Amino acid sequence: MEIDESITVTKINLQDGRGYLLVGWQPKSFEMYLYLNDKLWKGRFSQNRLNGFSRNLNLSEKDYYDKIKRCLSQERDDYCYELKSGFFYWKRKHKDSIIMEGFLPMELDMSPTNTRPDLFEIILVLNKYLKGKITDLKRKYETVKKDYTKCLNDTEEFLNLKIGMEKTLCDKFLNLLSIKKSKVDGLQKCTLKIKDDAKVKQSKIHQFITS
Repeated sequence: MEIDESITVTKINLQDGRGYLLVGWQPKSFEMYLYLNDKLWKGRFSQNRLNGFSRNLNLSEKDYYDKIKRCLSQERDDYCYELKSGFFYWKRKHKDSIIMEGFLPMELDMSPTNTRPDLFEIILVLNKYLKGKITDLKRKYETVKKDYTKCLNDTEEFLNLKIGMEKTLCDKFLNLLSIKKSKVDGLQKCTLKIKDDAKVKQSKIHQFITS
C-alpha cells in the first residue's frame, strides 16, 4: 500500500470547530487521531467492528471499508461528523434524513505533547512524498507522450508507404489491363479481317461456279 493510501490527513467540520483527522489504514482496520482545539483524541476501528457495521448496513466488509475510507480520507459535503460523549460519529446525508454509518469510541490522549504524533511533520512527509510521486508521474507521462508521438509518426509513415505501394500496384495493374485490352482489341480486329476475307473468297468462289 502506498504511503498516501496508508496514511491520510483530512480537515473536517465538527460541532466544536474545525478538526483534523489523521488515519492510519490497515487491510481491515484503522487507527484514527482527531486533532481538535489543541486536544488529541484517538481510537481504533477493529475488524470485529468492521464486521458488525457491514452486516448492519447489508454491505460486504470490503464495500463498507471502502465507504469508510472515502468518508474519512476526504472532506465530503454529503457527510457530517460529530464528536460527542467520547464517540466519533460519521453520518451520511440522504435527502432530508441522516443515516448513521459508523461510530468509534475515542479517548483523550493525556500523554505529553512531545510524544504525540506530530501532525505538521506527517503532513510535510506526505507532501514530500506526493511531490515525488507527481514528479515521477510527470516523467512517466513525458515518456509515454514521447513513445506515443513516435508510434504515431511510425504509423503515419507506414500508412503513407502502404498507400504508395497500393498506388504503384494499382498503376501496374491498370497498365497491364490496358495492354491486355489492346491485345484483345487487336485479336478482335484480326478476327473480323479474317471473317471479311473469308466472305470475299466465298463470294468469288460462288461467282466462279455460277458463271
